[in-house]
Amino acid sequence: MYELEQIRVLFDEEVVSYLTNKNRGGISSAKGNTYENFFAIYQIALLSQIVIENNKDIRCSSQILAFVDDLIIDCQDETPLRHYQMKNSPNVAWGAGLKSIFDDFNKQYELNQSISRESEINLVVSNAKLKTSLEANILTTISEYSTVVYFPYDSNLVRVIQKEKAFQQAIEYLCAFDNPAPDKIECVATVLLGAWVSSDKSNVSIVDILRKAQESSPSFIRSFSQEWQLDPEVENILSKIEDFQYNLTKGFLDWEYKNGLDRGTLPYSVDTKQFGRFQEIVKRQQPTCFDELESFLI
Repeated sequence: MYELEQIRVLFDEEVVSYLTNKNRGGISSAKGNTYENFFAIYQIALLSQIVIENNKDIRCSSQILAFVDDLIIDCQDETPLRHYQMKNSPNVAWGAGLKSIFDDFNKQYELNQSISRESEINLVVSNAKLKTSLEANILTTISEYSTVVYFPYDSNLVRVIQKEKAFQQAIEYLCAFDNPAPDKIECVATVLLGAWVSSDKSNVSIVDILRKAQESSPSFIRSFSQEWQLDPEVENILSKIEDFQYNLTKGFLDWEYKNGLDRGTLPYSVDTKQFGRFQEIVKRQQPTCFDELESFLI
């Protein structure tokens, strides 16, 4: 996103040296930074609905050569670049001069202007009182494009989700099930975290992260397709089976027999090869009753 030579044109060698050292240190410590990783998948989950339903190309970066680099979100067709600096400490101040948060925000704004992009720069803290204090003391110079955000810290991902309602709702959207149980929410969040941590975080698309998570647990994460439709021949076969009902929920085939006497969900979505094989078997075998169909539903 940013080239070293471009940065050298804007800033003196002391600033360039600070930035390259900052980037080197950030990369080496990023793998174990729980707070940053949890916040990143929170943002990815929040953006997943617009990515899936509107086919938006939204990209994320972390620990790249930038002044505010814990997380950068680029919505491509929207002008502002969204930068996040995470501070999981009770003692955070804006400061002044080189290496301060204020100076990093100021220089990030200048750097973004040089590539004709507006800035939305956020300081994320894990203490609600600290957020209020930082908001009250933000310097006018950066206040137009800077915001303080509260995001709770916990070493346990599930507890973070429980504390942040929007996080839970975003993960529920990604689940293959309506009203998912806590263990399903935990599974989806965990595989999403794994997909993010294992990604190349220099301009990775959110849809690629979601696909990587889905490949890890295809039975738990919704279909990304917007057109859920059975093969017409399969629809015709299933419609003729007595006491059998089905529907497509988030791209998964939910079925029940005799008003709930037996029920289940195929463990793969309509846009997978497994679902294609299921439809081919149904067309080939032409089941006429539930007993003949049941073995294909397992």
